[in-house]
Formats: sequence, C-alpha cells, structure tokens
Amino acid sequence: MSIDVNWSALEFNGKSKRIVSRQLQIFMWRFRSFIMRVQVRFSDVNGPKGGVDKRCIFSAEFRSPGEVSITSEGMEYLEAFQSGLARLVRSIQREIVKQRQKPIRINRKVKLLNFEN
Repeated sequence: MSIDVNWSALEFNGKSKRIVSRQLQIFMWRFRSFIMRVQVRFSDVNGPKGGVDKRCIFSAEFRSPGEVSITSEGMEYLEAFQSGLARLVRSIQREIVKQRQKPIRINRKVKLLNFEN
C-alpha cells in the first residue's frame, strides 16, 4: 500500500506534517491487504480571506475494483484532516463488507463438465 500526501499549503509546519503522516499510517495499517493506494490532498479554497476554507480530499483505491473518495472542510488543516480520516475509515470498512458479500460467480457450464468427467 502506498500513501501519497500532497502539501499544496504553505502554512503547514513540520509538526503538522508528522501528525498527518503518522495518523495515516496508523489508521490505514489494518486495511493494507485491501487497499493499493491512498492519496490525500490539502488545499486552501478561497486564499487568505478566512472562514471555513481548508479542504482535505482523500481517495483510496482498492486492490479489487473500487475506489472511495472523501472531501472534508474545516477552519484548520488538521481539523479537516481528522474529520475526513474518520469518514474515510468508515467508508473503507463499508466497502470491504460489500465486497465480501458479493457472490463469487462460477461458470455453470464448466462446473457441469467437471462433474460429468
């Protein structure tokens, strides 16, 4: 599983970067067998005007077909990251349960031929 974090924000300090990287590694570790890639992008929506304008976009690609994308906004980057990370974990868990419940389709003709021989 690869983790890609895009820091397009200039006001990110070293401590915040370490917090984000560490929390991503901790929370995504248990999904390592299901997920191929996790991408996180930070952006400032309206520049220095203020308000709820810090955006964090998560996307997770599964090894089997499927992808989960989450967008989270907040007053600060870490606030947007933490709320989005919680939503991402719930979405990944839900998608894994869905994938496990899908029936495995077996070609009936091949199955009948094997029983006849």
